[in-house]
Amino acid sequence: MNKASNRTKNNLYGVHHKLVMLVGYALAISEQDFFVNEGLRTAETQNKYYKQGTSQIDGYNKRGKHQDDLSTEDIDSRAVDVYYAGWTNKDKPNDPRWEKIYEAFRIASKMLNVKIVFGKDWKSLVDRPHIELAKGE
Repeated sequence: MNKASNRTKNNLYGVHHKLVMLVGYALAISEQDFFVNEGLRTAETQNKYYKQGTSQIDGYNKRGKHQDDLSTEDIDSRAVDVYYAGWTNKDKPNDPRWEKIYEAFRIASKMLNVKIVFGKDWKSLVDRPHIELAKGE
């Protein structure tokens, strides 16, 4: 059974409680250890990703549901980026360790009756590490 690292725990600050629950469940049942690399994002961080071309949301004019202004009391990130333990940016996009993580999230989602969306399934700007709560959650 995998356990949340301090990095994961810290990166779950401000993340919607349903998603925190899913991460914990998925970690416990996953064949592949993983960590949450990012949860709540500031507008500045989001804008940096937009400028790099890795996001379609700029963080200012187009605010994402996965980031919020840390100065507000209504922090509720609805997405996380997860990576498998040992990941490097030189790994192949179809590395089988990704599928083990997705399967754990599919099972957790079904067991907890919480609908999610995988960034890997997007038609444009495929985002393998991205997992978000579906609309209505």
